[in-house]
Amino acid sequence: MERYKSKQDGPRRELNTYEKVLAEDRRVVREMFRVSVGGAHAGLVIMLFIVVLFAAVGGTLWALIVGGAVAFWFAVALVAAVGGGRRGWAAVKRAYLLTFGWAGWL
Repeated sequence: MERYKSKQDGPRRELNTYEKVLAEDRRVVREMFRVSVGGAHAGLVIMLFIVVLFAAVGGTLWALIVGGAVAFWFAVALVAAVGGGRRGWAAVKRAYLLTFGWAGWL
């Protein structure tokens, strides 16, 4: 039975054209959505600026609403990171990247 197996079977088989295009598309999407800690730091600074701006223009209530929304999003991201199997600082870092990493795309 072994001699009838194709050379295309197994993890080291050569990809066909469709699979190559699919793999390249996935690589491009991963690169496009990649976030960094530097981008997250920039996102935190931008959010702090926005909260201060809301406090100056709209008053303390609006600053608390916007800050609370960001804090809520961080808490949800932290729960998702812990649910995904990360613990301790790894979970906090993932939640930080999920909350503020969008600034790396600007």
